[in-house]
Amino acid sequence: MKYNNCLICNKEKATKTNSHLIPSFMIAKVCSYDGSGKRDKEVMFTMTSYEDKVYVGAVPDTKLDELFNQEKLTDERINQELKNNTASKDYIFCPKCEANLSKYLETPYAEHYSKGKSIQSDIAYFFWLSIVWRMAVSRQFQFALPEDIESNLGECLNEYIEAVANNQDVTPIIEKCKFSYRLLRCPSYLPDGLAYLGGRYKENAKILTLTLGDTILCANFDKQNIELPNDYTYLGLEDVIKSAPVNFGTDSQVCVNVENKAFEDAMKQMVKETAFKRLLNEKELADKIWNVVGLSGNMPDEIFQSFIERLYSEEEEKQGDRKTAERYVQVFNETLESFGFIGQ
Repeated sequence: MKYNNCLICNKEKATKTNSHLIPSFMIAKVCSYDGSGKRDKEVMFTMTSYEDKVYVGAVPDTKLDELFNQEKLTDERINQELKNNTASKDYIFCPKCEANLSKYLETPYAEHYSKGKSIQSDIAYFFWLSIVWRMAVSRQFQFALPEDIESNLGECLNEYIEAVANNQDVTPIIEKCKFSYRLLRCPSYLPDGLAYLGGRYKENAKILTLTLGDTILCANFDKQNIELPNDYTYLGLEDVIKSAPVNFGTDSQVCVNVENKAFEDAMKQMVKETAFKRLLNEKELADKIWNVVGLSGNMPDEIFQSFIERLYSEEEEKQGDRKTAERYVQVFNETLESFGFIGQ
C-alpha cells in the first residue's frame, strides 16, 4: 500500500490507523451506551445530508438487539459501517505525530477535563486548535476551513509540538497563529440520546462554532476582529457565547459554565434544526428519484409525507435499520404503489 505523508509533520508516512479526530475521552463521556463514560462502549449515529451511519464499540448483544434486527446484519455492513468509527480516520498521521498529540495535548487535557486539574494556557490553546484542525482536514464533519486558515493551523501545530519536545519558547508560534476561542461547558450534562458532535462555519465572519458533547467551542480565525457579528446565533446560547472571554493561548484558559437546563434546551434546538435540514434534503432526493423513475415535476407533498412517515416509522424498523439503501428503495416503491404509481 502506498501511503501519503503525515498531515502534521509532512515528513513521515501516514501509516497510523484509527487516528482520533475528537479525543476518545470526550466521546466516551457522552456516547457510551450505558452512561459509564468508558471507552469502547460508544454508540454513534452519523448524519450526512442523505444518510445515517452507525458506529458501535464493544456493546453487548442486548444493545445490538435494541438498534438492529441482527438477522439482517451482514458481515459487510458490520465491517464497513458498524466498526467504522466516524470520529476517527485512517492514514492521515504518522505514529510519531499521533503519539505526540496524545503526550503533549490529549493526556494533560484529559486530566483537566475529567479531574479539574490545572492546565497550561498553551496546552489548552493547541489542544482545541488541534481538534478544530483535525475535524476540518478529515472532511467528515460537514464543514471545511479556507485553505490559508487550514494551512496556518497545521503548520503552527507542527511547530508547537517540535518546540515543546525541544523545550523551546512557544510564544512566537502562538503569535502567528490565526486562532482564538471562546469556551462553554456544562460538566453535569449527561445526554439522554441527545449528544451532538459537529458544528457550523460562517465564512464571511471567519467563525466556527462546534458542539462536542458537553462543550461548545466558538473559534475565531481573525485576531484583529474578535467581536461576534450582531446577527450571530447558536441554539439560543448566543448571548452567553458573545459575553464569554476570548482565549488567545497566552493567559490561563477561561471556560464559562452553562446551566444544565440551558444546555438541554440548546440540544433540543439542535435536534429541531437538524431534523428540518434533513427534511429538506429528503425532499430534494425524493424529487430526483421521482424523476428518475419517469414521473414529471416534483413528488407531491401528500406522497412525500407518506414516504417520510413510513421511512422513519419506529414501529416498522429498529433505529439502526431505518436508513439502509435497501430499505430506502423498498419504502419508496411501497409508497408509490400505495398511491397507484406502480403496478398500473
